[in-house]
Amino acid sequence: MKPDRKAGIVLAMVLILALLLSTAIITFTRRAIVDKMIATNRNATAQAEALARGGVQLAMALVLEDVLLDAESDSKTVIGDTLSDGWAKVDSKQFVTDYGSTLHLMIRDTGSRLNLNALVDQTKESENPDQTQAEEFLVTFLGKIIDEIPLPPGDKFYDPRELAQNLIDYVDPNEERTGGRGSEDDYYQSQSPPYRSANRPLLGVEELRMIEGFDAAIVEAMTPYVTVYPLVSDQGININTAPPHVLTAMYHGSSGDRRLASPDAAQRLLRERESGRIICDESSTAPDQCLPVGDFIDGSLYPPVQLPARATTFEIVSVATVDEVTRQLEVVIDRTRPISPRLLRWRYR
Repeated sequence: MKPDRKAGIVLAMVLILALLLSTAIITFTRRAIVDKMIATNRNATAQAEALARGGVQLAMALVLEDVLLDAESDSKTVIGDTLSDGWAKVDSKQFVTDYGSTLHLMIRDTGSRLNLNALVDQTKESENPDQTQAEEFLVTFLGKIIDEIPLPPGDKFYDPRELAQNLIDYVDPNEERTGGRGSEDDYYQSQSPPYRSANRPLLGVEELRMIEGFDAAIVEAMTPYVTVYPLVSDQGININTAPPHVLTAMYHGSSGDRRLASPDAAQRLLRERESGRIICDESSTAPDQCLPVGDFIDGSLYPPVQLPARATTFEIVSVATVDEVTRQLEVVIDRTRPISPRLLRWRYR
């Protein structure tokens, strides 16, 4: 073999080896960078989750401190939960740690929304006047919700009364369908896989999608208005903590002549709340603090609620950000027994 050909073969082999070595170095470097990013992300995720859990503990302390403050208040102080309480003000603040991570908390009285479980008495298995009242309320309320769904009117194939009856049937403890239209389970047993009506309180707002006639659009429209906590309760909306849109869902009047609150009544109530006043059943015990609910609506509220209302369950949202990683922890607690608050829900998003 000639020297020139030998030199050419050697050069080619050297170039191939150099290419292989460069590829190996690049692959190793890239893998090292990826591994470092994965490790950094895992570390940041762990820190964010720990910070979010710490935020929940802080929120629980604020909620339980509110009980102690009420216990120490004098006899002239109105006892009830309002948006002037310490737990309600925390969502306007952002906490920043020494190493630059952030924590944002939101604490909400679940009573500030309509409790769907308060509409059905779980102790009564037969139809009763309260159930009839619940149906009429739901027909009116669901009519409002359907109107607010951002779809053309021709695409809204909903029957408010049918939806109301299906919801009551799904939750009530008996197996008789409202209106005598067969079995509650006829629809549910035809699904794949088949299931049965719950015949118990709803465990989450998402469970509405299991009910005949309720689709994603109507459940999404209902979500800002409703809750399922406390799971067993007959208390209506706490209008001292309810947001503006929920105030328009106040159902009032006398039996047989009830309606939703007008936007004007909701706005007047909101203005008085923002000025520091508390809405009470009557104002004679604390006229400097209380305004009677009768100044804004006529008749009684349904579902009934004693005003000012005491909150028993709270939804806590703790959002922690470490570097570029954000973890959101959602918790529901029951403080009925402050010495041992119960955890009803725990979910990361």
